[in-house]
Amino acid sequence: MTNPLIVKREKNDETGVVTIHLKGRLDMTSLDPFKEVFTHEFNEKNYKIVLNMAEVFFIVSTHLGVIMSSYKDTQANDGDLKFSSLTEEVYGIFDLLQLTSILNIYPNDEEAASDF
Repeated sequence: MTNPLIVKREKNDETGVVTIHLKGRLDMTSLDPFKEVFTHEFNEKNYKIVLNMAEVFFIVSTHLGVIMSSYKDTQANDGDLKFSSLTEEVYGIFDLLQLTSILNIYPNDEEAASDF
């Protein structure tokens, strides 16, 4: 899968956890590639996902809708969607919308992956 938002993708075959490092602005021009991140993983039956957002500095509400929908899909399939390394800007948006009380956010990939 070639996706301009994905810097790195790793799957731990033992645990089934997929860690995806994203980079860029999550604005309307990146909506389709962002949706494709989840479409690809769900097509591969991967429902334990960590999104590393250390290189994401902007996110619009449309992407938050995709996140919440994908979060529900992972939960419905005995998985989860976790976040690591959020930038201050993105964390602030998550916090403002009270998503920090719903979503699991961790300081790094290892802590996020170990909580499945």
